[in-house]
Amino acid sequence: MPTPVSHLEPTRPSGAMRALAPLSPDPRKAWSWLQRSWLGRYGVALLFFCFALLLQLELWPLMSNSPFLFFYGAVMVAGWWGGWGPSLLVTTLSLVAVDHYFLPPRLTLQMRSADVLALGIFALLAIFITKLNVSLSRALEERASLLEREHQARAASEAARTRLHTIFMQAPAQIFFLRGAAHDFDFSNARNSSMLKSRDTLGKPFQSGVVKVGEEDARDVLDRVYTTGEPFVSGAVPLRFLQADGMEKETFHNLVYQPTRDAQGQVDGIAGFGFDVTDLVHARQRAEALATELRQAEFRTRVLAEVSTVLASSLDYEGTMRNLARLVVPALADWCFVDLAQPDGTFHRLEVAHARPEDAPVAAEVLHFNLMPEGNPRHPPTAALLRGEAILLEEMTPAHIKRSAHNENHARVMLATGLRSFIAVPLVVRGHTMGVFSFFTSFSNRRYTQADLAFGLELAYRAALSMENARLYREAQEAIRLRDEFLSIASHELKTPLTPLSLKLQALSRELERHPDNIPYALVKGYVDTGARQVKKLAELVGDLLDVSRIAAGRLALELEDVDLGALIHEVASRYEAHAARSGSSLQVEGGEAGLVGRWDRLRLEQVVTNLIDNAVKYGAGKPIVLSLEQGPSRARLKVRDQGIGIAPEHLPRLFGRFERAVSERHYGGLGLGLYITRTLVEAMGGRVRVESEQGRGSIFTVDLPRERVVPVDVSASQPQ
Repeated sequence: MPTPVSHLEPTRPSGAMRALAPLSPDPRKAWSWLQRSWLGRYGVALLFFCFALLLQLELWPLMSNSPFLFFYGAVMVAGWWGGWGPSLLVTTLSLVAVDHYFLPPRLTLQMRSADVLALGIFALLAIFITKLNVSLSRALEERASLLEREHQARAASEAARTRLHTIFMQAPAQIFFLRGAAHDFDFSNARNSSMLKSRDTLGKPFQSGVVKVGEEDARDVLDRVYTTGEPFVSGAVPLRFLQADGMEKETFHNLVYQPTRDAQGQVDGIAGFGFDVTDLVHARQRAEALATELRQAEFRTRVLAEVSTVLASSLDYEGTMRNLARLVVPALADWCFVDLAQPDGTFHRLEVAHARPEDAPVAAEVLHFNLMPEGNPRHPPTAALLRGEAILLEEMTPAHIKRSAHNENHARVMLATGLRSFIAVPLVVRGHTMGVFSFFTSFSNRRYTQADLAFGLELAYRAALSMENARLYREAQEAIRLRDEFLSIASHELKTPLTPLSLKLQALSRELERHPDNIPYALVKGYVDTGARQVKKLAELVGDLLDVSRIAAGRLALELEDVDLGALIHEVASRYEAHAARSGSSLQVEGGEAGLVGRWDRLRLEQVVTNLIDNAVKYGAGKPIVLSLEQGPSRARLKVRDQGIGIAPEHLPRLFGRFERAVSERHYGGLGLGLYITRTLVEAMGGRVRVESEQGRGSIFTVDLPRERVVPVDVSASQPQ
């Protein structure tokens, strides 16, 4: 046991006390000096001898029969104070003094035989008394030393006990001592009492249900230690205890419950020690979570690299998306769906990938459930589509699945997949939703987190970008095809008027050689008329090309003025009567006699009517063509109806596109620009054009125009995508 500091280092006096020390000697030190020094021991012995001699001389007349009485006292004091030396000195001096002063003959050193015997007896008794006094003195010294050491030991023990109590009370651990089978508290430090929410625990038993060691009650653990005598040692065990509000709080402790034993070796109590390692456990958990996250990040990086390889391997985006779904399963999910948008606005479920072969029948059913924007908005893929953002559902219960299903059959199939945790991400590029990519867990019981959602977003972004690249490539290939087709058609169309024009010029040159002086008027006029028609045809072709370039560049401007639409239609129809007659068709105009005036661009409106009549003549099969005009308070409607070959239904959606044709260029000429220019001009003037057709029974083109148009429309913005 360590010795208290107060016993090891006596208190030092202050400076003032040290200055006064020589003037105020310590009596205990002086007394000790007298008792320990040679001069003090013999001086005291001589002093008492002299004192005994004086008393004996003074009282001799009264006690002449006791010459040794006071000398016995001097010997006794000398022996007790100084030991053998001073006592023998006093004995010798006492023999001489008695013989000289008190035995006859007095004042001489002569002795009688009887006096010799008395002196001998005195000497023997003096030696015996000295022996007793020396022994007694030593015994007293030893007793005082023992008492002093006992006092010091008690003080040291008390100091050590106080120090140990302080250490236990202030220790950064839970420390308690229990006594008996009832586990009464014999000691509980502040930290342990604080954990038990009780300051007064001494003498009270350890209560059941207050603390749980893992899943076991602490009282049961203590009973087992007390009964078996085997210590309980556990590291980082979860310790749950009730708080004042009735809630449980969990911490982690290193616990040691050590049985204590009595003198016979029987267990009489338990010493408990608990070290709070909650922060260490949490730090270890965070480190493990971080390590897991790093491994997952490495895994995601590897998967993304594989995904990038898959996405870049082909421009067939449907095949690529199928491969992507198969890559996600089982690496990241147990199931994966791919829903892609169709041109008509619906969605088609392209792929259903699953990890277990036994899930194939369920996957076949899932494949028939297409994404339905009009369905249950709580269905995760539907919600992702409608919101335009990713959806994370960390845990989906059967009740949640039923609430999110489109119908009972859909709920049945969703439950059959064993859905647990779900992520749905829309495939969006440039604000356009191309589909929804969904994946979820089932039998693996994995729960997705925000990190998985971020990974899903990256995956969907790359997939959507790959789809967009594939679409752009297809569009580029289609544009190249249209360009090549257009160049072929344009060269053919430009060559068509040039060939007869060249032939007529060659024929005219021969006629000039044959008639150098006078060429017949009728002959020249026929050549000139033919050439004029071909030049006009060339001018129309070049004009169409210029209009397309202006529209593409956004430089097509309108000059609005008051235009009589009826008069304009009659004028154009009269110009085309001869052309229609050569094709075997006739032009009929219905309505439009009364003035129908609106704010339009006259030249562009004339171009629209001309294109529609020219189209009807080209495909009218030599049958009558009817132009009808209707007017309303704010709008005008023009219908051009022919009874020709008509248009197949599959060609109707793209009929007004650029370079689009519904028939073969081998049988019908043209650049495929007339209806595109017509639609663009009508929309620029705030109107709308549409077609109704049945193959083999003709077509009806309807143009609706507002009669008032104030703000021109940006023509380039109205181009089809």
